[in-house]
Amino acid sequence: MRNNRSLHYVKLFLTIISFMLISAEVYAEDELNCVLCHKHRGLSRIDENGEFRLFYINQELFESGPHRRNKCKDCHTDIDRIPHKPAKKVDCTQQCHIIEPSGKKKFSHKNIAETLAKSAHGKLDENGNPKEYVEDYPDCKNCHDQPLYRPFSIYKGKKTPGISKRSISRCKSCHTDGDFAEDFYEHVTTRLHKSRYSVETIEVCAKCHQNEEFRERHNLDDVITSYKETFHGKMVILGSERTPDCIDCHVVAGENAHLIESQDSPTSAVNKKNLSTTCRSSGCHEKAAAQLASFQTHVTYDREKYPMQFYMLIGFKALMAMVLYFFLTLIFFELLRRLFPKFSFFKEKKAENYDEVVSEIKAESESKGKRG
Repeated sequence: MRNNRSLHYVKLFLTIISFMLISAEVYAEDELNCVLCHKHRGLSRIDENGEFRLFYINQELFESGPHRRNKCKDCHTDIDRIPHKPAKKVDCTQQCHIIEPSGKKKFSHKNIAETLAKSAHGKLDENGNPKEYVEDYPDCKNCHDQPLYRPFSIYKGKKTPGISKRSISRCKSCHTDGDFAEDFYEHVTTRLHKSRYSVETIEVCAKCHQNEEFRERHNLDDVITSYKETFHGKMVILGSERTPDCIDCHVVAGENAHLIESQDSPTSAVNKKNLSTTCRSSGCHEKAAAQLASFQTHVTYDREKYPMQFYMLIGFKALMAMVLYFFLTLIFFELLRRLFPKFSFFKEKKAENYDEVVSEIKAESESKGKRG
């Protein structure tokens, strides 16, 4: 009995040691072993509001994303023990452990949040009061919900000279420890270019701007559908990266991508006075005339907002219907003629006396001759 019990404890001890070694090897940088639980796809619960909450973390996506050098506790600062209480919502504007090189201060997204607050997506109006339907306005995670990260990215199909994997060898001649050279190089080069494909940008904007209830609350047009009907939209759907997406047109060249302003703002990129400059930006229609900006991109067929386009559409549909039904009618009668070749709507009278018919024809011809 004692031998069996001792053997049991030995096996348990070896299992624990093996488990600890595996955990230490796989999750060496995870000081709280968060991934030990959060790696399971079914990790979830129903919160106090009755909503389903999923707590699964995709380790592969996390390790390929821009936050892979951050520890869990860098963002989830309220977690100090395991098992822990429900985590608070992460504040993206809090200071990070990374030192920002230009200012020698801890890095923070606070300036990005301030820029977003000044844009059309800000939650407060000019007087500092919450806007109507304030819950509809986005925060960081509404747009950055997926780690859409493209190492060694390209911008509009053009590769920047000097941006290549060979450049890492120069960095690693000095920065030999760890993966610092790769991390720094990928971070800097990808931030110099677009981090998302154009079609991904449109999908992010469509989460709100293609929602019918959202558009009704804010009295907005269906700009996503109207954009996809344009030449630009069709090219993006076909995979082009040289075609402008939402950010390319709605952000002033050189400004922060988060500063999207209303078209009524005098400094907006899509304001009537600035639209021609936007269309003639570098890489777009640089040599185009100012009249190019008169093209209405997001026109819908709403009778109240766009009456001319609405009635033109009705007229065009009526014209097409008339032409279609006219030819369908001709085809129908031609089919009847082929099916019933001897059928006639008007029957001719047969002559009872042939001589009488001949004499009538001669009389008519003689009368015509005398008139001539």
